Amino acid sequence: MKNFLLLLVIMASFTIGCSSDDDNNNDNDPSGETDSTFSAEQLSSAAQYSEEKGGSAVLVMVDGETIFEDYHNGADEHTAPHIYSATKLYWSAIAALAKQQGLIDYEENVSNTITEWQDTGLHPGKNEIKIKHLLTLSSGLSQNFMTISDESDRYQYAIDELDMVSAPGEKFSYGPSNYYIFGVLLERKLQEKGISQNPLEYLESEIFDKIGLEYESWTHDEAGNPNIPNGCYLTPRNWVKFGQFMIDKGNYNGTQIVESSLLEDMFVPTGPNPGHGNFCWLNTKNGYGLNPLDSAPDGSEGGIMYYDGYTEIIGGLGAGKNRMYLIPSLKTVIIRQTQLGEDTFEDHEFLELLLKE
Repeated sequence: MKNFLLLLVIMASFTIGCSSDDDNNNDNDPSGETDSTFSAEQLSSAAQYSEEKGGSAVLVMVDGETIFEDYHNGADEHTAPHIYSATKLYWSAIAALAKQQGLIDYEENVSNTITEWQDTGLHPGKNEIKIKHLLTLSSGLSQNFMTISDESDRYQYAIDELDMVSAPGEKFSYGPSNYYIFGVLLERKLQEKGISQNPLEYLESEIFDKIGLEYESWTHDEAGNPNIPNGCYLTPRNWVKFGQFMIDKGNYNGTQIVESSLLEDMFVPTGPNPGHGNFCWLNTKNGYGLNPLDSAPDGSEGGIMYYDGYTEIIGGLGAGKNRMYLIPSLKTVIIRQTQLGEDTFEDHEFLELLLKE
């Protein structure tokens, strides 16, 4: 039953429907005046929608300034929900940084590092997987939703037990497998350089510490491995720091942490799904979620998150409909959080309240 419920949560996360100390609204401008990018009505309508759907917070940052912040359903600015699979977006920046630092080459075969896969008798087909296939979720590896979450050592399980279900680069397959393999790969690459960090420690030292992001907690498996695809708990005020770092193309207060061109490359759909870049969701036309039927209505100007345009939106999407939306053309980061495992929140409906004039 536990595994079945987990699978339902994961599926609900990507079904796209083609209180504070100051009166639960501590940072809104009481005059009703907001940044001109969004009207007061747009912002309040979006927050009300989030509240009605069981959300805990909506925070909007434009050009580095928080213009709106609203907490609801008992939450306040200290509430740090589990963002589930929205955690995945962190690894987009980390992959770009690892390339910048010479740790990885996207064209490299994963089996060069995960040498167990060189035994094609035990691991047929895995020797053909390249790092770029992990990033685009097109490695061909099985996802094993029903078992991987119960494993005491998820990293070792990912190495030993995943099967090839399609050729690398052929099909998009959403799930945790590519992220756990990337975690193993990154840890071993760091060890080769004499760096005794796991992937989370690398993320902390290379990005989080430098941008002042403090997460509340991070889940680990019984072997002590950080859960790469879905482990993070944090507040909106901390999460938005990462979003602004991404909007600023890897720059923080004048320091270029990740080369902008390498980060922007992550937002290009180079794999089989136009709606997914490299460890991130995109609002590209004709993109899809879990499968090609999970897409915007025919004739839409936008993609799976917002049907009516803004095809440049980049998303971190997690169960319960925990969301980070990045809109580069508006220099905007939008955070929506919830403490629920699932609800009836829809991306398009929420963004339409904010973006439709």
